[in-house]
Amino acid sequence: MMLRRYHDRPDADEQPDEPPPPSGDNDGNGPDDIERPARSASKGEWIGYAVALGAEQAAAEQLTKEQLIEQYGAEG
Repeated sequence: MMLRRYHDRPDADEQPDEPPPPSGDNDGNGPDDIERPARSASKGEWIGYAVALGAEQAAAEQLTKEQLIEQYGAEG
């Protein structure tokens, strides 16, 4: 059974009146929703973190854990 909604839909070309609220504080270490792994985390976790920040999977896998921490784990 199909239900109909009886309310106005905004036109596709209309922009909302206000921008969306900020998602939180960004400390410059990367996207808000990606948490930097602990230094003691596994190499796999560091690879996942590097890829989430934009690294290529194959390139990240070629680095050692220490190299990943040096390139992607530096605290500002």
